[in-house]
Amino acid sequence: MFGKSSHKFEVNYIFNNDPRVQIIESDDERMSQASAARQLIELHNGDAENSLVMPEADADEGKVLEQAEVIGITDIRVTKLVHEHEPGTTPGHYQQP
Repeated sequence: MFGKSSHKFEVNYIFNNDPRVQIIESDDERMSQASAARQLIELHNGDAENSLVMPEADADEGKVLEQAEVIGITDIRVTKLVHEHEPGTTPGHYQQP
């Protein structure tokens, strides 16, 4: 409850020529492209029978991104979500009565 706070990241990417976006939560303050790529590989190939799709646990950033590209994940952009507004909680200073 009072431990690490969770951080949210918006990850925009192309998967098989289709633009996509995922919100990924992490305990880390920052998320690299390789870390996002690893999560996306798991998301899109988690049920694959062939474990060769997943990069090695100690693979460097270049190898992870290369493996992501092989399965169709490219143009990864990671943005940390600083302020998250729930629907209906947007400040109303611009609204008129």
